[in-house]
Amino acid sequence: MADKLDEILNSWAMGRNVLLYGPPATGKTRLISELFQALNKPPQSSRGILLDPSESGTPFSRPTQEIPIPQPTKVVWATFHQSFGYEDFVLGLRPEVSSEGTRLRPWAGIFLDAALELADPDSEYKSVVIFIDEINRGNAARIFGEFMTFLDFDYREGGRSTLPLPLRQLAYKDSRSEKVFRPVGKEAEIPEGFTFPKDIYIVSTMNSVDRAAVPIDSALARRFDRIEMRPSLDALANHWGIDESTILESIEGDRDSLNPLVTGYLLLDKLNIAIASDLGAEFELGHGLLTSIQAYETSTDGKEENDAWRRLAITWDDIIFPQLEDRYSGRPEQLLNLLRVDSAPPTGDYAWNYRTSLGSSISARTLAPVRVNELNIEVIKRSFRWLTG
Repeated sequence: MADKLDEILNSWAMGRNVLLYGPPATGKTRLISELFQALNKPPQSSRGILLDPSESGTPFSRPTQEIPIPQPTKVVWATFHQSFGYEDFVLGLRPEVSSEGTRLRPWAGIFLDAALELADPDSEYKSVVIFIDEINRGNAARIFGEFMTFLDFDYREGGRSTLPLPLRQLAYKDSRSEKVFRPVGKEAEIPEGFTFPKDIYIVSTMNSVDRAAVPIDSALARRFDRIEMRPSLDALANHWGIDESTILESIEGDRDSLNPLVTGYLLLDKLNIAIASDLGAEFELGHGLLTSIQAYETSTDGKEENDAWRRLAITWDDIIFPQLEDRYSGRPEQLLNLLRVDSAPPTGDYAWNYRTSLGSSISARTLAPVRVNELNIEVIKRSFRWLTG
């Protein structure tokens, strides 16, 4: 992920926002959440940030790489969803009850509040970074509204074509707006002709697979630098401590001796090649789906290895196979081919079979329901090893 961090910082340096996109479980949310924590902590040095993926506990540190935005930085987190709206992100009206009756008062959303923060002479912050997870889970074009324009740094303060904020919802008197309430408990009056500050940056994530999500508007998308997050076999090997240079020898040797971690590595590779060929690369499975399986120490009785096989089977049942069913919905033959139902091992039981009628040998070309983790451990080993071939 270190190279992705470089790309984010380079985009900020060029005055661009960032959109991380890719299949689920490729590390998008993890990367921005750890970056959020790193920027949210007082720096150990005045500038710089470094990512070391091998340090799972504290992957970020503060030495050599320069942070190209003014410090200190205020960080704000948001997750878009179907109920998230313009009122939450830009400007909304909320009722206020007093002895004189009820009136609507303006409240700044996340984006407008970031602008007011940098315009506040008493603020300690020199820049604001807004982290948006699942940007396509809400109607992003509606959420940004006319403020979509100010995602483009050219129209901000100091840009080539600076524009004033379009705040027609506010009442103005003597060239200043009515009081706008802010989430931090402060109030602000916005002068006419107020321009959007330069040093506000957005880094967001987008799931490339989710059919329930709203497609991101093209006018919005072109205002972001898109950084693709792909499934990474290297990340999986690093997580498990696998020497990738030895995997080819394992494949060329006896597949019946493959351990559960190498099998999981090969399984992800095999499934993703098939998915990319059938459906497209954006539908591949993320390596994070397998990281719940922990590396183990080899023992004489093989208990730890068998526990890893069982964990692989549970992960398959609960996480991987439901993802495959979703991707191959309406394509049963392709799923059967992927599971090698027609070419099962020549000897021994196999996890995946055709469904048969009770009391007869009649079978249908549909998959029999199975919980792989409930099968005999030798069937689990044979089935997953065969599936990697």
